[in-house]
Amino acid sequence: MWATRILVNGIMSLFLLCFINVAKAQDAPVYLVLKSSKQSIRPAEFFISGVQDIRTAQPSIGEIYTSSQSLRKESLEVRGGVVKSLEDFVEGMLYTDRSKRPVVVQVKEMDVAEKSGSDGKVKGEIGLSLRFLLEEDSLVHLLDYDGGARYTRSLGRYAVIGNAMEQSLGNALNYFNEWMNQQASRNIKLAKELDMEIVDYPVQEKGDTVFYHYGRGLDWDDFKASPHPRSGFAASIFTSFSWEGDPIVEDGKVKLQLIVKVFMLKSSSWVKPGHKDGYGINHEQRHFDITKIVVERFKDKVKAMELTPHDYDGKIGYLYIETYREMNRMQEAYDEETDHGRNKAAQQKWNALINEELAKYR
Repeated sequence: MWATRILVNGIMSLFLLCFINVAKAQDAPVYLVLKSSKQSIRPAEFFISGVQDIRTAQPSIGEIYTSSQSLRKESLEVRGGVVKSLEDFVEGMLYTDRSKRPVVVQVKEMDVAEKSGSDGKVKGEIGLSLRFLLEEDSLVHLLDYDGGARYTRSLGRYAVIGNAMEQSLGNALNYFNEWMNQQASRNIKLAKELDMEIVDYPVQEKGDTVFYHYGRGLDWDDFKASPHPRSGFAASIFTSFSWEGDPIVEDGKVKLQLIVKVFMLKSSSWVKPGHKDGYGINHEQRHFDITKIVVERFKDKVKAMELTPHDYDGKIGYLYIETYREMNRMQEAYDEETDHGRNKAAQQKWNALINEELAKYR
């Protein structure tokens, strides 16, 4: 999370009185009126598409002293409401180019707190916390900004409060504009394109794991686990698949090498003594082949997807789950039809089917 704290010390000008109107009715709120300089910021990467007020305490933004005759504080609100007032402030301060990235501003905190000083002056503090989010199909968090200002004023003098709030808001917008300029070319959340390459894991064997390669068939030495004595089967293999990728952002483009691994685990695969024959290892190899076939289909589906830098991870992750289910269904069908290798005619049929499928991807 990027954050900054801006503190403004000292006594500000007390001669401008246009920012606060004090209502005469008892218990009526005092209103803060925000004004901004005309389009002093020209963003190169974004425009503000909306403002949301997510504060828990609404509509008040604090309490201030309003009379030199009384130390009773009055509720302070923003004229027109926080959302409308900030929309107008942003429109006045930022040049809007709707061809840029749309950004939503959420107001987390907008607070004015005052206390009476021993010198008869009023000590005030502005608390401002904004959240900036990229507006896509959903809101994507970009930055949290925490800032504010301190001021000192005389009782009955209100302009300094408006000045301090406007300065705080201006600092927030300037900071976010500079942050966007720095991050646009290297932050994955701001990337506009995805360049993806799908590759197979190049290693054949690593420790306990055998990775699928056409030139590296299984043998019984790969089955290291202790046999299950109560199992009615001669052997069992654990095979699965995974994918991984480390995205790199260059010039606003995500470059992703998607590495796919098809593997079996030696420590989870076993064979009973007296069953280490060629027919049996072929049956287990075909389980491994089925996983490879399903993963090749997975790769084809990924290539056919319309993916963006913001959704590729979720879409591929969902497809992975669906592919895992497909793998389990095909493995179960294979064992059911071959009766775990005991039905030799069915085994021969599956051998031919698997060879035909594998030939598509060699």
